[in-house]
Amino acid sequence: MGTRYIQFVLHITPDRRRSGAWENLGRLYGLMTSLLPLVRRIQMIKEVLFNKLNLSDDGSCMEDLSRIGRFFGEATRHWSEREIAWAFSQLDSHLQLQKKVDRFYSCEHVGVEAQLEQSIRSCFRLVYFDSIRLYAHRGCLLNVILYKQPIWFQARLIYLLFGPMSLNKIDWEKFSRDRSDFLIYPNVDEEQAYFDLSRAFNVLNRSVHAQKAWNSNSKLALLNELLAQPVSWKSEYVAELLFYCGRELLTNVLIAFAMKNYHKEYAQLIQSLCLVARQRKAYYEIIQMAVEDSFERCTIIAQRNSIIIHLQNAFRCVTRNVIAVLASSTITPADQLHYLQQLEALDAQKAALISFLLTNQINQNN
Repeated sequence: MGTRYIQFVLHITPDRRRSGAWENLGRLYGLMTSLLPLVRRIQMIKEVLFNKLNLSDDGSCMEDLSRIGRFFGEATRHWSEREIAWAFSQLDSHLQLQKKVDRFYSCEHVGVEAQLEQSIRSCFRLVYFDSIRLYAHRGCLLNVILYKQPIWFQARLIYLLFGPMSLNKIDWEKFSRDRSDFLIYPNVDEEQAYFDLSRAFNVLNRSVHAQKAWNSNSKLALLNELLAQPVSWKSEYVAELLFYCGRELLTNVLIAFAMKNYHKEYAQLIQSLCLVARQRKAYYEIIQMAVEDSFERCTIIAQRNSIIIHLQNAFRCVTRNVIAVLASSTITPADQLHYLQQLEALDAQKAALISFLLTNQINQNN
């Protein structure tokens, strides 16, 4: 029955195959080859993809890459992470993804070879990530790409694979540009970029294979490098991404700033977090818990007092900038109303946060 189904699917033209046929075909191959040795399983997958189905193996056809990914994701669904990593090395003899990554490494500047960058992103996302159901397998395959690379290049690869796009190219300058109003919610494309980048960090926790290389400190170092790719990000974009990445990574960033006496950077990040939280209670609770955890690590009272002073200065600086705009003689009534609302929001955020920090410090002293 299985052989007949496979033969039937192979003889149907691609435009007539029903939705889900590639997943079903991969699932069937996975069942039929489950008792075979690993080398034979991989050999059969390569044979059906590149010989019987005649799919393009040079990464030039997006549709074929999607088909390979949907087939591969189901055929290897019950494989171990070790087997998944080995399958990547064998399939790469056709897809040549690692060679493309090596070419990208040799590029002095990003954005120069846009076609190469798009080819790397499409191949990895369509074949080895988006169609893979298990987070452990996603983390394993991502770790295979990042393995033994310098950390600055690991961060550049993360941006290349998951960062924002514009006009079918990687938008390398997206997070270094000024945005006029962070009180407005991000558009769909920007939210997708935050979501994709956060997935890159989250899946590394799900893979046993990747956990050996990625602990809290190494992920924090990777994040720090990412926030400088290719140039330093604006703090508001950093804050948006940290909310998507989750409380653990956000807390680790604040703890690192607090323990290393980077109190000015700590305060600027908190101010940006409050700004992009847009008065959402759930986000504000995340900020409070992260601040509380970082204060627990600061056993020296002088450190806490320094943080509070820098927080007051950070909010005061932003408020001063808004007031300067309001004092302009050329401001329109609509803009005046907008900035008054922004000033009101900033005052509310500052009052609530400073109140919490002062209360927290008094409780600790007692």
